[in-house]
Amino acid sequence: MTDLRGKHVIVTGGSEGIGAAAARQAASSGARVSLVARRESTLRSTAQSIGAAVEWASCDVGDAAATHHALEHLERRQGPCDVLVACAGIVLPGRFLEVPLEEFDEHWRVNVRGSITAARAVLPGMVERGAGHLVFVSSTAGLIGVPGYTGYGATKYAIRGLADSLRYEVEPSGVHVTVLYPPDTDTPGFAAENLRKPPETAAISGRISPVQPDVVAAALLRGIVRNRRAVTVDGATRAFLRLGAVLDAPVSWSFRRTVRKIRDQG
Repeated sequence: MTDLRGKHVIVTGGSEGIGAAAARQAASSGARVSLVARRESTLRSTAQSIGAAVEWASCDVGDAAATHHALEHLERRQGPCDVLVACAGIVLPGRFLEVPLEEFDEHWRVNVRGSITAARAVLPGMVERGAGHLVFVSSTAGLIGVPGYTGYGATKYAIRGLADSLRYEVEPSGVHVTVLYPPDTDTPGFAAENLRKPPETAAISGRISPVQPDVVAAALLRGIVRNRRAVTVDGATRAFLRLGAVLDAPVSWSFRRTVRKIRDQG
């Protein structure tokens, strides 16, 4: 069990959505909280809404030097990082042949490199102290392929591979690694994502009601406290995680039918 009281929790992507919700709930649990995000005005506002003791630093997590500098600053202010929640990420949906190559690069720069950079900034100290917790954020789209998410989905599959491999290296040192697999979540990022989804992507995701960030954050905090390796929120994602091979055929059939229907209409 991990007691969050008095612990220093750093959340990247902490200005809104799941990251901000997780930061609020961590602060309510007695943790010292630090936030990292790109937009300084939103970041400052979120930090102030959580409490006067919350620290923050603005940076682009895809910039390794800036991220290291930001996290070093926060550790000087709040003490060594006990829990890192690497929540920063982007979603740029689109059909594979229609998406600019630069957007594939941006997915990898922010979602994967950003998570790796943040972890590398705080992990040496965790290993040295023999305690710590890393949280990486994947997605339901990191467990099952979804049309329109070739860029995003690939990075979320990669996050799972990163965490599954890293555990063998750091768990003997007392560092836990958790992966969060949120479904569609009602965040500002999700609203922006919906504006550019291809019709087949919208048809598939439209079958599912998005969950609230506070629900995801509550599940995550329970997972951290219980040192869970994987955290899910909804039954469908839990089934994909546990029974992916069994569910592949019926889900693939359903997705192919949806794609054919959309294409026939177009």
